[in-house]
Amino acid sequence: MTDDIARRLDLAEAWSDVTHATAQARLYPETGAASLPVAGGHAVYCGQPSPLNRACGLGMSGPVTTADLDALEDFYVDRGVDMRVRICPHADASLVRLLGERGYVLAEFMNVYARPVGDPLGADSIPTDVEVRVANEAEARQWFERAGYAGDWAQPDGIAFMVIRTVLKQGARLYLAWKDGQPVGGGAVEIHAGVAALMAAATLPDYRRMGIHGALMRARLAAAADEGCDVAMAHTRPGAMSQGNVLRTGFHLLYTTVDVAKGRA
Repeated sequence: MTDDIARRLDLAEAWSDVTHATAQARLYPETGAASLPVAGGHAVYCGQPSPLNRACGLGMSGPVTTADLDALEDFYVDRGVDMRVRICPHADASLVRLLGERGYVLAEFMNVYARPVGDPLGADSIPTDVEVRVANEAEARQWFERAGYAGDWAQPDGIAFMVIRTVLKQGARLYLAWKDGQPVGGGAVEIHAGVAALMAAATLPDYRRMGIHGALMRARLAAAADEGCDVAMAHTRPGAMSQGNVLRTGFHLLYTTVDVAKGRA
């Protein structure tokens, strides 16, 4: 894998976070969602709490400076949250050195997988009474409620967060599999600069092993091909159940990112 591919994928993730913050700030200004360009990437804040309170893409376009980290830390301290940085192993070495000097500690690993968009998938059969199509906002809300995403784990709430991330933000669309008038599976894709990022894939337990995941994957890859993408990517935590689905659909592990964090004290 070339550094150029790693740079494209890591910066696509940073773009994703920024566009989410932009949409959330427009729709829910009370959450204070905001972003800051820094060291070739972006720091993002989407309210308290939020899984997107992090910086991505740093060091992918050149060295990182102490002034860069000063700006990043001021951004988060001013908003009352801890600092968190996602590090791509292909980032400039200055990023790891400076974060180590400032006392950042390991918080999480994340595997990054990719596959060429044009490579074919196996023709899994699905029940003829299952329909896969793009969801609108109301359908997305119905799905995320049914799939158990409700709660205060994100701002303004878990359902609204997922609808922004998969339907209302730039470049995103959500595909749902319907059976008997109800959504039973879903998966989103967001497209930017030739990269198709696949995310939020889930199938209700009673409908697994029916080919629904493969059908959702084919629909999203077809959309990516129509938009001129050449590479698709997906993320899973090491050992997660979703890792098997990713590997079975032609993705290969490219690298593992590391999240590091530091408190405000």
